[in-house]
Amino acid sequence: MSETTLTGGPATAGSDEGGDSERPAGGGRRRDPGADPTDGIGRRVAAFRTERGIRVSDLARHVGVSPSLVSQIERGLSRPSVSTLFAIAEALEVPVDAFFRETDGSPSPAPDVPETGTAPTSPAEERYVVRRANRPTIDIESGVRWERLTPTALKNVEFLELVYGPGAESNSTLYRHAGEEMILVLSGELDIYLGFEKYHLSAGDSMHFSSMQPHRYVNPTASTTHAVTTILHDGDWYATPGNGH
Repeated sequence: MSETTLTGGPATAGSDEGGDSERPAGGGRRRDPGADPTDGIGRRVAAFRTERGIRVSDLARHVGVSPSLVSQIERGLSRPSVSTLFAIAEALEVPVDAFFRETDGSPSPAPDVPETGTAPTSPAEERYVVRRANRPTIDIESGVRWERLTPTALKNVEFLELVYGPGAESNSTLYRHAGEEMILVLSGELDIYLGFEKYHLSAGDSMHFSSMQPHRYVNPTASTTHAVTTILHDGDWYATPGNGH
């Protein structure tokens, strides 16, 4: 496949993204390399990039990070932040949940969530139901985990459970991306920074805002926070290869 050059300026990842500041894979609790969830993210990023004929340097320029950071992410040596993952997805024209790691019978546990294995499902059930133990997941930088709540990636909408470990944050600086964001805190507490304002949410509180507004999430407590979010995207600017979109 011929190489493609991305057009347009860098996506709006946080301003600290250009300095290879992403966290090394594993974040101090690294498992066996073959089981590290970061490897799955990197393989998918590399696959989408190669499929589109995009050079590492072009992807890095569009995202606003260094080529070495993109290479580290693809090789499973570094874990992207939330803002970097959104910027990569936008550059590759795929939904963020295209990078989710499917469960393989031995998923890594989310913070404060016991490892339960994979729940049995019938072929008919798999079309509609996602059992807790079978959720596709992404472990991101700084103690953040996303768990997809739909059987497959959906066009123009993402329905996720967010798990923020103690002190975890989506990014150290404000970032933005396309879409509309709705969030409901299930347990714990979450600070949502929106522009110059900070909104403190406790269990049962919800919020809606345009994802184009600069924002970031922070768990300000010493306990794990769980929340459910729905992200709506305008139009059909991306399609998931192999997923019917």
